[in-house]
Amino acid sequence: MAKSQKTQVIEHLFEKHWDATNGALDKRLMSLDDVAQAIRECNKLYGSTLSDRNPANFMKDLLRGANASKNWPASVAARRFTGIQRTGDGECFEFIPYRPGHTEPFPDAFKVREDARRFLVQSISLPLATKSLGRSDETWLIQTAINLRVVETHFAVAPAFPLLELTHLQMGIKLRSTEIDALFLGKAGDPKNPDSVLVTCEAKQAKDPLIPSQIINQVQAAFAEAEVDTVIPIGLRTVRGVGIYLTEFEAVRRADAQALDELTLASDAIYELRPPVKGI
Repeated sequence: MAKSQKTQVIEHLFEKHWDATNGALDKRLMSLDDVAQAIRECNKLYGSTLSDRNPANFMKDLLRGANASKNWPASVAARRFTGIQRTGDGECFEFIPYRPGHTEPFPDAFKVREDARRFLVQSISLPLATKSLGRSDETWLIQTAINLRVVETHFAVAPAFPLLELTHLQMGIKLRSTEIDALFLGKAGDPKNPDSVLVTCEAKQAKDPLIPSQIINQVQAAFAEAEVDTVIPIGLRTVRGVGIYLTEFEAVRRADAQALDELTLASDAIYELRPPVKGI
């Protein structure tokens, strides 16, 4: 029995394109139309009630929270295939083989490391009225990190990529192929003639894993939008009752961006908020 109606749709699509004779898929990339059609077919076959009106959010919702691997069809996992969200050009997701060493469809590769370096960050500058409205969501996490300059603090005290200057540009940037939770402009190199560097930021609550494909999409989108040669991807994750865990990944050069399919952790730290902030 499928664990959810979306699980059933994933399994239906996989079986439709699985070539049992060759032990391979004859089609890996699923379009929005493919997913909408599969939803309609499953509704008819199994009496499901999923709407086919918004397939663009199909994978995003499936991967939300800590149960992404549990929501994936066991029959697909048994054949060591997972899925990666694809956006733009009418695409929805792609079936891809497990990476070497993976034992589940969506491993939480960048969990909070409790032994990561810790730094204190004051939160007393946040007005009490603002703190009283704190919520456990990504918007509040990003807003708090920006107001307290957590990202700037990281690149001052624990960076892998040295910067001379860092400026927050914008929150919640919605692009054609992805959304960047926060974007920063850095300066690096020779202080008299510095190079511009973009820092892309993905934010997650404590229960939600950082999804590498989403961060890679952000990096590629940043290069498409700006004339820079380097992008530094970072992730923010709530550490409940403590503060913010920041992961800095290896900087990406423009020449390597399109072939990027994996992230490497370069530096991380836990930024303890004093006093604690509601919702974080």
